[in-house]
Amino acid sequence: MIARYYDEAKNPDGAHLPGVPLRDITEEEFDALPAWLQLSVDASPFYRKSKPAEQAKAASKPKEE
Repeated sequence: MIARYYDEAKNPDGAHLPGVPLRDITEEEFDALPAWLQLSVDASPFYRKSKPAEQAKAASKPKEE
């Protein structure tokens, strides 16, 4: 399961936090981060706890055959 969603559109410069991937982060990966780094991820504008709206809409939309 995804713990934090990465929003590339909010990170046009490709900034990163050392040891944190520039992609969605699983719960297992997030739990393995030190507490201070978890706080940094949560303070970052390009990681979200909830699925970005466009992704949520696409995921709930029935697939066309």
